Amino acid sequence: MSNDLIIKSLQGDYEVTFHENLTELDLASQLQKTDYFLLVDKKVWELHLEQMEGITQFPVYIVEASEDKKSLKGVNDFSEWLITVGASKSSTILAVGGGVIQDIATFTSHIFKRGIKWEFIPTTLLSQSDSCIGAKCGINVMPYKNQIGVMHSPSKVWIVKEFLQTLDDETFESGFGEILKLSLTPPHDFYFEFRDELNKIGISRDSALKWIHKSLSAKKAIIEKDEYETDLRRILNYGHSFGHALEAVSDNNVNHGFGVLFGIDIINFLAFQWGQLGEERFREIRTTIASTFRTDFLPQNLQATKLIDALKTDKKISSGRIHFAVLNNEMNLEIVPRNINEELLILVDRYLTDESIFTSS
Repeated sequence: MSNDLIIKSLQGDYEVTFHENLTELDLASQLQKTDYFLLVDKKVWELHLEQMEGITQFPVYIVEASEDKKSLKGVNDFSEWLITVGASKSSTILAVGGGVIQDIATFTSHIFKRGIKWEFIPTTLLSQSDSCIGAKCGINVMPYKNQIGVMHSPSKVWIVKEFLQTLDDETFESGFGEILKLSLTPPHDFYFEFRDELNKIGISRDSALKWIHKSLSAKKAIIEKDEYETDLRRILNYGHSFGHALEAVSDNNVNHGFGVLFGIDIINFLAFQWGQLGEERFREIRTTIASTFRTDFLPQNLQATKLIDALKTDKKISSGRIHFAVLNNEMNLEIVPRNINEELLILVDRYLTDESIFTSS
């Protein structure tokens, strides 16, 4: 495919290329240097080993991509393996997997030998459409998401559509939740085009590469202006504050993309209550969510107090105030500071009790 992207980074620009399948990518010819060390999702390894023949010449660390591996222990285990098999300052980590694999690779690459290169073949829709660019990673502490992390750009990203064909329906649909967020992210927002296709044909694997490219283009416009999240990049947290809180209270049993859908709907509801988003726009986006995505994933008896307690661990909190990314009537995202207080608790309780479109699974 054409339409490759160059991501400008203060750590060194890098290319994102797009491919229909692994045969077209031809990994054997891509990996010319000999000093690669691979970190691969166990499920991906089992499903695609035959097609990934070009990488089996390198040392491979296979790990089950679970949230408990996205931890300091998981990073330590991988680092110990790198030392055991002889990785050096000149080595490159090639990560093959989704967000968990990416976070382990990014964090480890940043600290191993005080920093080595890494490259990425994302294999989930979430990682292909969003997290694969931007340099950020997060490591979990206890049940809380992304409490510690680093910024360490990849040197290369390969997007391969073939990996999406083996994702189960729920995981694939979850990825479209993150695409919805990016479709609402200016200046390269594409929400109305995205909404119209969802209404026409629903969630489709056939059109995935188109939406991945549009999503990464939307994110590229933001991160190239504010790579280290000092100002503008904070709008990419739209839907994520309450999304991450939901993931925490569910013991990470809610897929991230569904958490983002929940987070978008609840922050839109709050923005409507605060007079920053009109009811028509709030309900129109809600209709798109309700008519397209599964909505039966909330944990049983979800309570506002637990959600607010989890929200208090959010890294965007300063002096008792959290900085929400909020959509307004002009379809712009703005950063709005709010106190975490009784008023917020009452609104969240009202949402869960009377207004939420989501139900218990």
